[in-house]
Amino acid sequence: MDSVAFPPGFLWGAATAAHQVEGNNDNNDWWDWEAQPGRIHDGTRSGEAAGWWAGRAEEDLALAAELGQNAHRLGLEWSRLEPEPGLWNEAAFDRYEQMLRAARGHGMTTMVTLYHFTLPRWAAAHGGWMWGELPARFERFCERCAARLAPLVDLWVTINEPGVLAYVAYGGTHWPPGLGKLRSGLAAMAALLRAHALGYWAVHRMVVKARVGLVINAPFFEPARAWHPLDQVAARGQDWGMTGLVLEGLRRGLLLPPVVPVPQQVRGLARSVDFLGLNYYGRLAVQFDPRAEAPLGRHVQEPTTRTEWVDWGQICPRGLTEQLVRLGRLGVPLYVTENGLYDNEDEKRPGFLVDHVRAVADAIRRGVDVRGYFHWSLVDNFEWAEGWSTRFGLIGLDRETGERTPRRSARVYETICRANGIPRGFDLARMS
Repeated sequence: MDSVAFPPGFLWGAATAAHQVEGNNDNNDWWDWEAQPGRIHDGTRSGEAAGWWAGRAEEDLALAAELGQNAHRLGLEWSRLEPEPGLWNEAAFDRYEQMLRAARGHGMTTMVTLYHFTLPRWAAAHGGWMWGELPARFERFCERCAARLAPLVDLWVTINEPGVLAYVAYGGTHWPPGLGKLRSGLAAMAALLRAHALGYWAVHRMVVKARVGLVINAPFFEPARAWHPLDQVAARGQDWGMTGLVLEGLRRGLLLPPVVPVPQQVRGLARSVDFLGLNYYGRLAVQFDPRAEAPLGRHVQEPTTRTEWVDWGQICPRGLTEQLVRLGRLGVPLYVTENGLYDNEDEKRPGFLVDHVRAVADAIRRGVDVRGYFHWSLVDNFEWAEGWSTRFGLIGLDRETGERTPRRSARVYETICRANGIPRGFDLARMS
């Protein structure tokens, strides 16, 4: 196998999200959602999760460092830090300081996500992202976090995947608050982009030289039938709603249709990223169908990675390269902030990793400024509405004993991390 070398200083890490790994986050909208029968498809609860809040974070970060990783992306839980409006929990800030110091102690670059899907119960009670005051409340939260944690944070992410949250939780019914109205999804998208702009400048007010970005999910949408004009329209429409209007918003500072009827300027939105994060899972083949749950069409790619309820898309490294090239046109550095595979037996993940690392290298060869790759995820975690049945971790978790077991894919990734690429003569078949 040909070798692949990455630029010096390239970041190799994995990602986690607060609610999914910390455990007993009992003051947010997701905890309440989990308690409703049928909301979590396998009937499980987040519960103690991966035990990070109780002390297992340090153990997992140490294991990540042993596996050659030099960076980690983690999230902050808003409901822990501001359990009531204007009431700040200094003990919770102290716990995050401990986690971040542990990462730094292992020589890791830290990327911190300020908002990763969960809202404090008090914010959800006002309607979540339907509440007109929430962007300003988020701005205040970002200020406080930056003032308190800045010395331990290298890269800040304001919001994770605004498009996914808007359309699944507000336009759809799968996540809280489950409004199931397209107009609610569009309104939530507008609010999240406003919140990002406010959060970006809030962090910079506290830390002038901070590096602050936004993370977007950008599936590789293609028409199911390349020759079919309606499939082409459906694929372009879904791509615009998830990815295109966000990129244009960042470029021009505008909210654009269909989020708003006519273009609307948002103060501070233009160029409000020092870097951009890409979450990429696969290719979606869109076939026009006005009756489909997704706007304009349904996803018909085969084979694909799916459960009965969720489709992450078809494994397609080419799509990662193309989306990086596309995002690179914004003119800011890029990070792959999530890329992973639901693969409980860890059969496909090793090859998936190698192929997608090569796809990142292809983008760099095409002139894209990619500076890091974060695999999703470090350790098995509570996978939102799928519960515990879909395992994405490089490290397996026994929920009964808490035992951690690095999978074969973790060893494959370790080789890549330590070599800063794919070494010459690398033989995936011999990796155990």
